[in-house]
Amino acid sequence: MADTVTFLQNGYNGEVLEDLLTYTAQGNDTFREGLMHIKPGIQHKYTLPAIKLGDIIQDNVPTPTSNHGKKGANGENEYQFTERYLEPQDFMVYLEFNPRDYEKYWKFAQPDGNLVFRELDPKIQATMLRLLMDKKNEYIGNAIWTAAKGGEAEAKITAPAGCIKIGAGKEKYFDGVVKRILDNVNATDAETKAGGQCIVSGTTELTDGAAVEAALYAMWKKCPKQIRKKSSLAFVIGWDAWDAYDQYISDKQVKYSENTEVNRYRFKGKRIIPIVGIPEHTILLGEFSTGMDSNLWMGVDYANDTEVLKVDRLQANSELFFFQMRMKMDVNIVRPGEIVVHTPYTKTA
Repeated sequence: MADTVTFLQNGYNGEVLEDLLTYTAQGNDTFREGLMHIKPGIQHKYTLPAIKLGDIIQDNVPTPTSNHGKKGANGENEYQFTERYLEPQDFMVYLEFNPRDYEKYWKFAQPDGNLVFRELDPKIQATMLRLLMDKKNEYIGNAIWTAAKGGEAEAKITAPAGCIKIGAGKEKYFDGVVKRILDNVNATDAETKAGGQCIVSGTTELTDGAAVEAALYAMWKKCPKQIRKKSSLAFVIGWDAWDAYDQYISDKQVKYSENTEVNRYRFKGKRIIPIVGIPEHTILLGEFSTGMDSNLWMGVDYANDTEVLKVDRLQANSELFFFQMRMKMDVNIVRPGEIVVHTPYTKTA
């Protein structure tokens, strides 16, 4: 039996215990806050095309010629197409267990009859499935931001001391947002730079609330003017940075709110969205929504790819059962030139 189900036991026999108490997983804040558009049905590769038009205004002449309509040296009279891609990568969840391990935890799960006919009780199954799905969502919520295809060594990204490393552990199947941004900022090839380059407004560590406020101001000043009034424009920030900023503005001589209240999740009228998963000292400003205008997209194989889970007996002559999920996903930014980022994470050669 695979040693993947662990119980921390205290000797209680469980005769009247109605349910297991599960540890709270962080879930997936990125999904819950609606920060990305999900594109289903990508089996191999999906193109994210973008288009912009150069300067088209010119002097009036009685009879325009082809010279007036041709492409100029600085992109005048030109439709410029750029392409970025989603290439979902495979990974899975697989867990084997013995239903008999749970008999002492539920009185109703101690059935009469022959062992060979015993099945996994639906209530036990529901509890274990809920915990498994929460843990899966926790992984995806982190990987969206801090994954790197090939792992930490392949990512070649230096993290601040004591901070989350990009591509660490199992976050190795696709490139997350931070990896995509740093690759784009440091790119020399046209494909990685497609759609412009992300705007880096600062690279310092956010050690206190004053530093967070300064970073927010710097990001707002760097934000392209043409997207400032977009309804989906928002700051995405980690909880440590938000807590520092919240305390800082509450402690000011002229208070924004009392200590018993949380300050408004706003800066310059735009939402501040604290989430679990974004690495330390990192803030993003861009269009984030579930719609097609979002600057952050996720590609999956099928619409329910991250929710399909198989539960079955391991084999006909075994009392073991298994949980299995097969997933395929990737994330990418669509218009890098419209994303402002503050991060001390750096790309190494």
